[in-house]
Amino acid sequence: MSNITSAKSSLRAELAHVQSGLAYYKARVEALSAAIDQLDSIGDEGQIELGEGTHMQKMRRARKNRQGALTAATPTAKASKAAKAPKAGRQGKAGSRLPSTGGDFFPNLINEQRQSMSELLQAAATQLPFKATADELTQMRSRLVAAINHMLQAGKIRDDGKGRGRVYFKA
Repeated sequence: MSNITSAKSSLRAELAHVQSGLAYYKARVEALSAAIDQLDSIGDEGQIELGEGTHMQKMRRARKNRQGALTAATPTAKASKAAKAPKAGRQGKAGSRLPSTGGDFFPNLINEQRQSMSELLQAAATQLPFKATADELTQMRSRLVAAINHMLQAGKIRDDGKGRGRVYFKA
């Protein structure tokens, strides 16, 4: 008996679903018919007269991550976009005061004494003509790590130890 009961309940559920779908499509048919009737009352495009000063702007869809959902394709808009085009390559922070650290900046910090990474960073910070902020020290640290790894691979310096106990010195 339970199979018949479950079959009845599933058929009733499906019937309710179909009836709600039927009501949806009836409402949709009425809405579309009303829209067609409204367009018929306006007339054809050839019958509509536009003044000479009226220009229809061509609209185009913008990408989702760009500004605005729709933009007008006008010559001035295109010219301003070309003027504001970003430059290729990675842009640095405009307010960075750090000097160029290429060349001999980091190699001159390393000598025969064994120095840890934090000691080398402190020595680099004292070479600056100003007191570095936390962001500038973070940037300096990343430059120092890259320079030390390059010097290690080139054989210009040596290291000893592991992890935080690692020290660097001239070969």
